[in-house]
Amino acid sequence: MILTTLPRTLSLVAAMGCLAFAAVARSDEVVSPPASQCQLFATGLAGLTAMCCDGQGNVLATNYRHLGSVGRISEQDGAALLFDAPLPVADQDETASLVGIALDDDQRILVLDSQLGRVLRYMPESKMVTTLADRIQGRRFDSLFAIDIGPGGNIYFSEPERASGDGATGSLYRFDVVTNRPVLLADGLNQPTGICLNSNGKSLFVAESGRGLISVYTINQQDGSTEKVAAYFLALLLDIDDSKEIGRMGHIAIDRRNWLYVSLWDRGEVAVIDTTNGKLVEVISCHSDGVFGLALWQDALLMSIPEKEAIYRYDLRPLIGRHAP
Repeated sequence: MILTTLPRTLSLVAAMGCLAFAAVARSDEVVSPPASQCQLFATGLAGLTAMCCDGQGNVLATNYRHLGSVGRISEQDGAALLFDAPLPVADQDETASLVGIALDDDQRILVLDSQLGRVLRYMPESKMVTTLADRIQGRRFDSLFAIDIGPGGNIYFSEPERASGDGATGSLYRFDVVTNRPVLLADGLNQPTGICLNSNGKSLFVAESGRGLISVYTINQQDGSTEKVAAYFLALLLDIDDSKEIGRMGHIAIDRRNWLYVSLWDRGEVAVIDTTNGKLVEVISCHSDGVFGLALWQDALLMSIPEKEAIYRYDLRPLIGRHAP
């Protein structure tokens, strides 16, 4: 994960500055992994599955067995259903679809319901699910995607678009655990999907599918405000002429080496970017039509493959051996 703040010389928000950074960052020789190292990890998923790890070797997965559920997957104990997201009284005919998941320091599970626009929290001791937020300043969330936990337990999450409005209507939010309400961090984003924070909580990475880029924000440790300081343009990194060919991006994750893993949802690939130098490390093929969720687990990358309703495990050790100093 990123251990140092990105240089201010890369903080030009102007398009030319970001383009220049991305052009320099592009690797001259992109290495493709030799043979597939993907192994089946778990089956029985429904819809789009997001994942996170609990620090005890277990994997938490959304939409396990059916939509609106969360399951725990363990190599030793197998898989089990943890809970179902309750539906509001007024929405009993709807179906919850949990597409984002995170775990806070108190082992409480946070999930995002994209269908009903809710941030939910599961308390393991009481086994109760409560709604933390479903609106901001009176407006209901239209769609939610990814979630992560920052310093002080504050919750960061993305909304790809609004039902009303044209153009780029996506937003980035922080749920302040002190005031117990959501705060708008950035708007006018073009399909913000995956998000993740580095280990010290000072840098926030946001995938903007509509622009084919990864935006990097610094987080002010005093007031929690954010400032965009850099961007990775995937078309330049992947040597693609038209950024539209990148398609949608799913979830993203960052490891202790500062390598950022980006789900190229529509391409069935994962791009690995070294954020210390802005270069593309490798592109991992999932040998499928799409890859949605990502999670780092032990020495592997877990990937949820919607068409196979399964999670696959990719051994990262050979990749690390090829590139790590």
